[in-house]
Amino acid sequence: MIHAPATLRRLTIALDGRGGREGAETWHFGRETGSDPAQALVGRTPVEAARLAPLVFNLCGAAHGFAAATALGLPAAADKAAMARETVRDHALAMLHTWPQALGEAPDRAALGLLARPDGGDAFATALVGQGAELSSFSPSELEAWLAEAPTATARLLARLRRDMDPAEGRAGLPELTAQDVAAALDPARASGAGALRETGALGRVARTPLVAALLAGEGPSLFVRLLARLVDCLAALKPTPLSTGDFPPGLGIAPAARGLLGHGARVEAGRVAAYRILSPSAWNLAPGGLLERAFAALTPGPSARWLAPLLVSAINPCVPVTLSFVEDLAHA
Repeated sequence: MIHAPATLRRLTIALDGRGGREGAETWHFGRETGSDPAQALVGRTPVEAARLAPLVFNLCGAAHGFAAATALGLPAAADKAAMARETVRDHALAMLHTWPQALGEAPDRAALGLLARPDGGDAFATALVGQGAELSSFSPSELEAWLAEAPTATARLLARLRRDMDPAEGRAGLPELTAQDVAAALDPARASGAGALRETGALGRVARTPLVAALLAGEGPSLFVRLLARLVDCLAALKPTPLSTGDFPPGLGIAPAARGLLGHGARVEAGRVAAYRILSPSAWNLAPGGLLERAFAALTPGPSARWLAPLLVSAINPCVPVTLSFVEDLAHA
């Protein structure tokens, strides 16, 4: 069974090049853990717990609220629009702030500002990809033409990455997590085999779009493809579709959060929450030997790691703070 990383507070990824080694052994992962915040819901009434859950877990609060209400047997409005807004904001901060910062460029505050406008969705999409560009339907050749034209700041940034980054960088992938996987991991009676490594996030959500499917077939789940998937997923979230909640046993709630599938499991006895468990997307993506570690193992250690590593963290999009540390090569000092 997957052990929920609700206790994972911070992840440190360090690159130590002093030993002169190459490959995955140069990347070291440190996990700082703490008390499980889900325990704040234990002992409360279902109504109290459902109200508290999105406050305790304010990152993707709408998704946590929906999953909590469902797990606790309460009416839950499938507010796809609120969850979609969380996804758009999450992608926007990455694409318009984190990515430029990693490449030494200024954040695109003008595009970010469009999200504050009630009617800013169409303008925001245009700011990202240009007027009328249906990016998800592009062929690879149309993508290259779009990158060459570079009509927006985001397109120019992706064009630079396409030009300067080896397609093999960060290439790693795992089977896509399903709602049934989450349900099995949360339900002790169905947990047999639930420990298999999986991944969840933007790439899986858009893997069947014409553009991403073609890129995956041609170069696999590379760092570039994962970054592009965040853009495609952001554009899709601007036009949310009806939410399919699935049919799961009582005590389980599953929601599509910005970073991937989110699961809540609750047991209520005598009108009080007797046990509560949460599986965030990072329960899978940050698991030892999981997606993040495999992707870093496929990242070239060296000078380029200083700008590739933060982009790779952003592509996988953990639910916890990540600190990157680079130990300088002192052998010749």
